[in-house]
Amino acid sequence: MNATRRQQPRRLVVKLYQFFHISSAFLYCALLVRWLVLLPLVSRKYLPGGIHRFLCCLMVYSAVGNILWWIKMRGLAWSIFNRHNLKNINLIYLVAILHFYDDFEHSPLLKNTSYSSFIVGLSFTQMYYHWNRIFKGPSPEPRSSKSLASRLNAFIMIPLLYLSEFYLLLLNTEIDNYHNGPKTVLFNKFVLVVFIPLCLHLYKGFLYK
Repeated sequence: MNATRRQQPRRLVVKLYQFFHISSAFLYCALLVRWLVLLPLVSRKYLPGGIHRFLCCLMVYSAVGNILWWIKMRGLAWSIFNRHNLKNINLIYLVAILHFYDDFEHSPLLKNTSYSSFIVGLSFTQMYYHWNRIFKGPSPEPRSSKSLASRLNAFIMIPLLYLSEFYLLLLNTEIDNYHNGPKTVLFNKFVLVVFIPLCLHLYKGFLYK
């Protein structure tokens, strides 16, 4: 009887964990479908107005959820600044600097081709990541796979995501907007300096894990 009572909270945690990853995978799939539908209809000029708010809410949801599950499963004794959580911190950072709140529909930055490339790369990599985590714990080092989806993720989508994000960050420092103060611009330039070396290090670790 006592063993059954102990198992019930554990089952609830497992179900909630699986729900988070299933919902995140399907929401990123919905993001990709939304982009596929909107782009031919409205072109890049009006794309941000139909997708940007959803994109930002989704990035915050998946990033914060991943961090909370990491703490729940691993505890604070494990370093939160690992490869697993650097991705989550990066997503929150992107929302903070690229979500202009009041005028994102008219931002030239979000009408660039790199914005669409970022959406495609992010959608696929996050769908692949969350789907693989549904029946696993939050391990930062998942087993390598030789499936077509794994190869597509490793050799096309991750580089596409890194390159498009770098270009978006570069444009953000070059295009004037009143949302970026001097300190924000300085911090964004520092991120740009460390971005490529850090991405290469993380990508190498992903390929040769």
